[in-house]
Amino acid sequence: MSWFTSLFRRKEPSAQVAKSRLKIAIQIDRSNLSPELLTMLQDDIVRAVSQRIDIDREGMKITTERGENGQRLIADIPIKKVRAKAAVGE
Repeated sequence: MSWFTSLFRRKEPSAQVAKSRLKIAIQIDRSNLSPELLTMLQDDIVRAVSQRIDIDREGMKITTERGENGQRLIADIPIKKVRAKAAVGE
């Protein structure tokens, strides 16, 4: 494949993106957590984790999952780097 075609080639087919979004929507719909509550939880998690490490907020995903032992909150947070010192305010 030439560099030109790789430049304009989609990294992920739109069907895959739609499937991923639908899975997330179904998980949220099946959970007892509202989208507003998930957004608030995500903000709280970002605030807490960001005190110690730099994270990729765009790549962060918060989902819920039902299992044998009840419902789970799953946070997938890409780490950019770990800081040597905590953020100001501690």
